Amino acid sequence: MELVPTVFAVVLVILAIVLSVVGVQMVLVLAELKRTLQKVNNAVETAETKISGLMQPLQQLGGAVSGVKTGLKVFEAFVGWINKNKNE
Repeated sequence: MELVPTVFAVVLVILAIVLSVVGVQMVLVLAELKRTLQKVNNAVETAETKISGLMQPLQQLGGAVSGVKTGLKVFEAFVGWINKNKNE
């Protein structure tokens, strides 16, 4: 028997084993990546819920401030109208 075909067969078997191990490791890494991304997604959703809970009262406060501004403008216009009628 010649040496080249035997070496070629041994190298081919070793390469197949190495590629199989690499494939299994890739599957394990991808599974771990999936779990990590799910945890990150849950953390982001929790943070989003908390932030939206904090933002809602602030938005309502902004609406109240806007209403007060509008009320002050109406009051200023009314006082200006009264002063105008006094001067006449």
